[in-house]
Amino acid sequence: MLMERSSRVACFVLLALLLTAAAADSVAADDRLRPAVHLLTASDRMFQLAAQGGYESAVQLLPWRDVEPTDGEWHWQQPDFAVRAAEYYDLGLIVRLDHPPDWAVRSPENGEGGPIDPDAYADFVATVARRYRGQVQAYIVWNEPNLSLEWADRPPDPAGYTALLCRAYSAIKAADPGATVVSAGLAPTNGGEGAMDERQFLHGMLEAGAAACFDVLGAHAYGFGRPPDDPRDAPDGLNLARLLDLRSVLEMHGADATAVWITELGWTTEAAGPDAWQQVSREQQADYLCRSWDYIKDAWPSVQLAVVWNLSEGLPEADGMAGYSLLDAGGEPRPAYQELRTLFAGDVRGTWFDWASRMQTAWRKLTSTDIPILAADEVVHLGDNQ
Repeated sequence: MLMERSSRVACFVLLALLLTAAAADSVAADDRLRPAVHLLTASDRMFQLAAQGGYESAVQLLPWRDVEPTDGEWHWQQPDFAVRAAEYYDLGLIVRLDHPPDWAVRSPENGEGGPIDPDAYADFVATVARRYRGQVQAYIVWNEPNLSLEWADRPPDPAGYTALLCRAYSAIKAADPGATVVSAGLAPTNGGEGAMDERQFLHGMLEAGAAACFDVLGAHAYGFGRPPDDPRDAPDGLNLARLLDLRSVLEMHGADATAVWITELGWTTEAAGPDAWQQVSREQQADYLCRSWDYIKDAWPSVQLAVVWNLSEGLPEADGMAGYSLLDAGGEPRPAYQELRTLFAGDVRGTWFDWASRMQTAWRKLTSTDIPILAADEVVHLGDNQ
């Protein structure tokens, strides 16, 4: 019996090694636009829906203010769950690191070089990367720093953000050399109060040496109520084609070969007041998201991954994020969720590459000495009654 079990294990090992090599070859030749989705809450249902929707990765925010609310006090429950859930549902996990705690925001008088304490942030990202070494696919360093709202209510500062990005890059790479570092996605905007045009901001970043401080450029791509094939010379330039302006900035700096991930992509079905012109129907949202896949692949083939914004439920109608969700307020899938799932089903998932990747995951779980926290439901009897 023992010999039979040993033989089965040996066969499994050989098969896993062969499939690992095949998967590596597939990755090297994989030039698809890979699908991912941004989760707003780390819950089992959201991770499950992401996997069922055909997404290969999920983006999850790790709010610094929640993980380290006071200097040196660490709360790991939410991020630990996200890492376990992503592994359980066979999703690559992309983590966004921002939302600073009050103690790490410097006063204007002491804010030379930016409002965020760079030493504190470097320690935060390094601690996260050490804890989850090998378990997190990529880290997104901050979010939309070209908006004062996201930059501790200070004027946007490309050089200041670049300094923070470079500190984070070094800290993450020292803690987890295999992790991918993604620069913050920039908000598409023509400027105005509390905002800097993202093209100007990116130019400032590259002038400050940012190209050496990320592996992948993050970009935000929104349709603003217009179809994905809306021309680049639209009246105010706010449409999906605005992505090409970022490519032009990269080319200007000789960085046109830079890898790019779209870390937010979406159209809203709920908009009011001055933003009402951005609203589309649920059917249009589904159509535009599906068509955007072809547009992005044709217009900018070097974009490697696109993250649909967002997968969430239960948000108040007044919340601006609710209209972008792939679920309605009651948690039921909208047409966009269903049609994207059909679109992705025809891609790599279910192919030889997918089976190879899943075999690797199965082998990793089989040989792991870790105690699984998230697993299939079991019936547990509570109480002393029979």
